[in-house]
Amino acid sequence: MTAAGENLLQVRDLQTRFVLDEGTVTAVDGVSFDVAKGEIVGIVGESGCGKSVTNLSVLGLLPKPQGRISKGSVLFEGRELVGLSENQLRQVRGNNIAMIFQDPMTSLNPYLRVEEQLAEVVQLHLGLDRKAAVARAVELLRRVGIPDAAARIKSYPHEFSGGMRQRVMIAMALLCDPELLIADEPTTALDVTIQAQILELLKELRAERQMGIILITHDLGVVAGMCDRVLVMYAGRIVEEAPTHELFANPQHPYTQALLKSVPRLDEKIHETLFSIEGLPPRLDKGPFTGCTFAPRCPLVREACHAGEPALEDTGGGRKRRCVVPVEELA
Repeated sequence: MTAAGENLLQVRDLQTRFVLDEGTVTAVDGVSFDVAKGEIVGIVGESGCGKSVTNLSVLGLLPKPQGRISKGSVLFEGRELVGLSENQLRQVRGNNIAMIFQDPMTSLNPYLRVEEQLAEVVQLHLGLDRKAAVARAVELLRRVGIPDAAARIKSYPHEFSGGMRQRVMIAMALLCDPELLIADEPTTALDVTIQAQILELLKELRAERQMGIILITHDLGVVAGMCDRVLVMYAGRIVEEAPTHELFANPQHPYTQALLKSVPRLDEKIHETLFSIEGLPPRLDKGPFTGCTFAPRCPLVREACHAGEPALEDTGGGRKRRCVVPVEELA
């Protein structure tokens, strides 16, 4: 087992491609990061920047035959996951790494009672008999805050509210006590009260179990309240990495600055038109690209930005950034 603070997950130079009729799309390009035991790492960026594909690659859940990891390494507790067979990966999923997907209604089978879906996971991964599997499922439903869990486990997914369905998905992810939890937009389409409850639940579970958590989200407010460290992705690459409080206090990449400026501020006395980033992210099927992929939208663009893709450089204090503009010019 990994001791607290040591890395559970090490991703190195990960490249994921989709081979389509129209050509090859590089959706993740040279991504490297770590997740320590008990750490919450946020991954942010606009839609299509590669956040979800990165984590589907970690779990070997890319759509086949189009999706494939073309290079790179994914080490979980020192074990290489890239190249494992489907049967070997099934032993890792659920037992060691679990994932909460964006939309619980598309992740839960509408034709099966919740009892069937949760008990099957426990029987498959832990080898418990039916009675013990149901008891374990009821225990987890109670833990995630579903009232009268012993009765509600007999319900179908459509008989739960959106927030309760998301709790069922969290219970399913936790059935086998995974060391790493990947939460892909776990509060999408939930009202703010339910969102706060779900996020508080994840923090409690992290504290109780010392789980590592990867939180994929568009919501920078969620990141500020939840995460220890943040990865900012753009066009399939990490463009900035920093401890959360430092990223918000002093962003070191123009894209990160633009994302933060796009968030409404309730403490501002002067109300101005909400800032938006001009243009659109590049179409990845039009790559490979020369130069910085954010250059066409960047207010600080200069000739050097078009010369080649900047490297992800270490700027000290656990910070990295991919930009040729001097840090002092970003203040």
